[in-house]
Amino acid sequence: MERLKASIKHEYDLKLAEVEHQREMRLKGEVVAELLAQWLRAEKELDYYQLNKLAFQAFVWLPEDLAKDLSESLAHKLGSDDVRALVKKVRSHLQGSVDGFEQSKVIVFQDPKART
Repeated sequence: MERLKASIKHEYDLKLAEVEHQREMRLKGEVVAELLAQWLRAEKELDYYQLNKLAFQAFVWLPEDLAKDLSESLAHKLGSDDVRALVKKVRSHLQGSVDGFEQSKVIVFQDPKART
């Protein structure tokens, strides 16, 4: 009976760890998504406190190569990744693999009033 209980507990612990991992991935993805969405807003609406907070949160957990790519993009460095490329890279990192999702499929909405 104890062996059965231990086996059930082990399976439960594995499932719990997987759920926690999925939650952590979702939260990390949300940080980058919120950072990029705030960064794309019209300049007069930028909340620099929020942008700094989100950028710092992302830089804490992103691996070195992604942190560098994000930094260069946010600094508008010539030749840096656009938002779609960043989303694709972070997606691949969080999922642990590269899939067939193309960066050109990432939709970026723009305020039509900001174009004029």
